[in-house]
Amino acid sequence: MTGAAAFQVQGWCPGALRPMMSGDGLVVRVRPPLGRLTQAQAAGIAAAAARHGNGLVDLSARGNVQLRGVTEASHGALIAELRALDLIDADAADEARRNILVTPFADAGTDALAARLGAALAEMPPLPGKFGFVVDTGPAPVFAGIAGDIRLERAGDGGLVLRCDGLALGAAVAEAEAPDAAVALARWFVAAGGVTGGRGRMAALVG
Repeated sequence: MTGAAAFQVQGWCPGALRPMMSGDGLVVRVRPPLGRLTQAQAAGIAAAAARHGNGLVDLSARGNVQLRGVTEASHGALIAELRALDLIDADAADEARRNILVTPFADAGTDALAARLGAALAEMPPLPGKFGFVVDTGPAPVFAGIAGDIRLERAGDGGLVLRCDGLALGAAVAEAEAPDAAVALARWFVAAGGVTGGRGRMAALVG
């Protein structure tokens, strides 16, 4: 990094490895795996925020944790501590792809499905910064009002439905095939011009 201006980019979401400059310093957004934090991870984030930022910790609309007031000088040490807590991806590209919102307090099946989706996304080319996935497969949907470009939801008969944000209906999909089907839909989005013509969002492309 050559200066704070390296972070002054608009139109994308910050991450831990690619923070964003704000009025109080760098915003470092941590995406906990499956949206879950252990007690040790939560305590570690709080301690790291106090040591390397201004101590403020925000919770984003998509369940991510934001540390504020981080400086260029403190960013490296912060990442080292978060990596030791198993909260940092291999690189910024992996971090950006793993934009998955998972049903809170979900069963083991939902967590396993989200984990397999995350692994499948490792083969994806870069997606738009705000492009995200929703795994809303608990007993009843809870994320109906939250945007998610590609959605896996539970049907009334207990099966899975793969749905594009912006469409009322989706397609039934077998649980074993659901992660690969979601990735295939993301590839279609890119091939269909969603990055430009859809302005980076599924609803704009299919609406």
